[in-house]
Amino acid sequence: MNSTREEDSGGLEGVGKWVAIASELPCSVISLLFVGQIVGASLWGAEGETWGVLIGAFAGFFLGVWGVYVTVQYYEKQEHSSLKRRPYTPSREEILEEPDFLQEEESAEE
Repeated sequence: MNSTREEDSGGLEGVGKWVAIASELPCSVISLLFVGQIVGASLWGAEGETWGVLIGAFAGFFLGVWGVYVTVQYYEKQEHSSLKRRPYTPSREEILEEPDFLQEEESAEE
């Protein structure tokens, strides 16, 4: 079922979620690195800037890894719930039953 859908879309169906996962770690490291640099420089000067960069980079790495883990868990949960859904299949009686608009036309002809 999924293989035909991927072939129809050219294999680019799940690219968005993988781009989100791949960019989460570097973005968190870079952003917290700059935050650490600014906070360290404003509180402790040039030496504090170095320590702020190091602390920000490590904090960004650990928060980025945690964010990737949470994101992957979310996508796996979403995928499993979509696989469990079954499409609606009407019963045989419902399929063989005449629709209302045909019954109205037959009663109007009589």
